[in-house]
Amino acid sequence: MERKSVNTRKDFDVDCVASFITVYGNKEMSIVIKRFVLVLSSILLIAFHGFSQAKYEKEFRIKEKYVPSVALNFVDSMTFDSKVKWYKEIGLNRITIEAKAKYKKERYSIEFFENGVFQDVEIEIKPYKIPYSTFSEITGILSRHKKYKIEKVQIQYSGDRNLVLMFLRENRNNSEGITISYEVVISTKMDGNYLMLEYLFSETGEYLLSNEIISRRNDTIDY
Repeated sequence: MERKSVNTRKDFDVDCVASFITVYGNKEMSIVIKRFVLVLSSILLIAFHGFSQAKYEKEFRIKEKYVPSVALNFVDSMTFDSKVKWYKEIGLNRITIEAKAKYKKERYSIEFFENGVFQDVEIEIKPYKIPYSTFSEITGILSRHKKYKIEKVQIQYSGDRNLVLMFLRENRNNSEGITISYEVVISTKMDGNYLMLEYLFSETGEYLLSNEIISRRNDTIDY
């Protein structure tokens, strides 16, 4: 039996275009479609490569008065050497609030849900600060890529907000009750496409998940 090859992606795009024409006028439709197809193409690329999902993020500065008080109180309980800058990050499935600051030359990112509930604290570190056995596990997994470059590494602390706050302020030798993870961002090339990938590993280097970062930022992020 002869098998006919069907370009399902093309058919899907055509159907989407037709839907947009129905909802929008011809004048606005082209701009909407261009943005939609750009994100859709990246998501499909990730699906073909076996990654769990695409991480689309649009991040921009916000004023402190728009930050939930519960998030402000948490950050005010910490000490930083630089001014705290607040951002809102819009993703595919959620909106988060993030505080960025520096302390003892370390870059902190403190993330909250949109309502101000604590999510995690991330501190940017150099790869050599990861324990040797853990880093060996991580590089073993990253070796699936023929060539890659580690762009950024962050150690992530999550769990009960009070325990995390106490750990960071008072005693970093006692991490009981806190989940420690490593977020590793790499750049690589797959099938002729340059990708920025974000991996999450456990404290021991166990693979947890991976995403492609589809970044759409309005402002230059600084600390």
